[in-house]
Amino acid sequence: MSHHPFTRRAALASGAALASAAVLASCGDDSEEIDTLDQIENPDENITPEGMPIANELITIDFLSARPSTTAEDWNEVSVIQATEELTNVHIDFGLVPQDGATERRNLVLSSGDYPSAFYRTGVGTGDIATYGERGTFIALNDLLEKHMPNLTALMEKSPQIREGLTFPDGNIYSTPQIYDPSFLGLRYMFKLWARQDWLDQFGMAVPETTEEFEAYLEESVNTIDGAIGLTDPVNLGETYPTLYGAFGVANQGTAGGQIDLDPDTGKVRYFPITDGYREMMEYLNGLYSKGLIPADIFSSDRATFTAQGSEGIVAACGTPAPAGYFGEVGEKYVVVPPLTRNAGETPVWHAVRSELASICHFVMTDRCEHPVALARWMDYWYSEEGARQFFLGNQGDSWEEVDGEYKLLPEITEGQSVDDGLKPHSIFMGGSYPGWVTERWFGGVESMPQAMESSKAMEPYAIPEVWSAFTFTPEESDVLGTVGTEIGKYLGEARAGFITGQLPLSEWGTFVETLESIGLSEFLEIQQTAYDRRQ
Repeated sequence: MSHHPFTRRAALASGAALASAAVLASCGDDSEEIDTLDQIENPDENITPEGMPIANELITIDFLSARPSTTAEDWNEVSVIQATEELTNVHIDFGLVPQDGATERRNLVLSSGDYPSAFYRTGVGTGDIATYGERGTFIALNDLLEKHMPNLTALMEKSPQIREGLTFPDGNIYSTPQIYDPSFLGLRYMFKLWARQDWLDQFGMAVPETTEEFEAYLEESVNTIDGAIGLTDPVNLGETYPTLYGAFGVANQGTAGGQIDLDPDTGKVRYFPITDGYREMMEYLNGLYSKGLIPADIFSSDRATFTAQGSEGIVAACGTPAPAGYFGEVGEKYVVVPPLTRNAGETPVWHAVRSELASICHFVMTDRCEHPVALARWMDYWYSEEGARQFFLGNQGDSWEEVDGEYKLLPEITEGQSVDDGLKPHSIFMGGSYPGWVTERWFGGVESMPQAMESSKAMEPYAIPEVWSAFTFTPEESDVLGTVGTEIGKYLGEARAGFITGQLPLSEWGTFVETLESIGLSEFLEIQQTAYDRRQ
């Protein structure tokens, strides 16, 4: 997506114009639209009200789906999809397009008016959900949830935050979520800070508890160990910032709100990158960088470089879910660093907590859907215990077995290859960005490795109790956030890199704040405050 306000605005305007032209063009014959709503009230006799199969005779439903390159080329050849089709009598024509071209393709079919029954895993922005929902292009799922989606409804009842985060300002729910089980701490406390236990022992140091002790450990590592790199991470420090938020008193409502949290003094929302705490965090990181304790090329580095350096055994500290997941055997030598404090004796607090509502943008149904009840029931299956387990592990016997109440992948899945490669013929979760329900019982990613789970457990006593899920906005608000919000985000990214590397001196802090104001920070904050108030 372009970051330039003009192109984004122009794209929105032309998309809207095309879409309304498409709506006008179909006004003469709006039977299709009525059909979907009518079918929700009076489903076809072929569709069963509950239990399996969903349809007595096989039906086909068409999707547009983004295919991550790590999944099979044809999802209908994947064993779990074949088994589900047999169970439900619903054949999905997935309409696969490569993940990186999916947004463009979705916008194109929406503006041409020739779109499928559903968009699956294409990351529909919340602004688009609001806009197309208001127009009736995306179907409100409220009635379907109540009558035909018992599994997802049960999860929402168990955790009201999910319903709250899915509901748009008009009171409707248009999409189904990606849910992290609240107790799956490996995912919810994903990013943590790590140090080499063997190096700490060698230096006679304890695991750092303050920012100063952490800095001393990095200095000792870089000055003592041949070729050592201080602090690094796979995405230009993006996985490290959250681990420091608690120490510097920002992001006090968790990470889902982006750069928004609550001002402890006023109880209003604030943009925390302009606070004193954030400036002090930049000063701290700039201090590390200027002493050579953060690699000089950190802002042009990538995951492959990170993995290679770690595997070589030269990384002193890193922000990541589990070093063992990236560095192999060397990764086992790391110990998790507890939430750091600025001064000895302060109470550590952990702000890097992710919402259990991970995303809401990976499944929407359109007014072209001939079988809305069947599709709602098909989608709901993946939120059942049995469906969710199948989604992540494949079919029992094909790719996994139950041993003493635990789900174990069969040896041929993991032998000589990564779990993702082994599961490719059996499952389609790889590459993320799916609607579904993730628990540690059936999720096999890095975040469920023993190292990730144990270290997350160690964070639990310090974790903030209240965590926001991302806000939802009206179409008008989304328009502003799509332009002003995008520009603010882009400028923050550039300024942050500048402050840390010293290319933008911290003495220019006032100019940084003024620039954000001139882009439209007050308008941006006003919208965030409105969204927060609505939720209250």
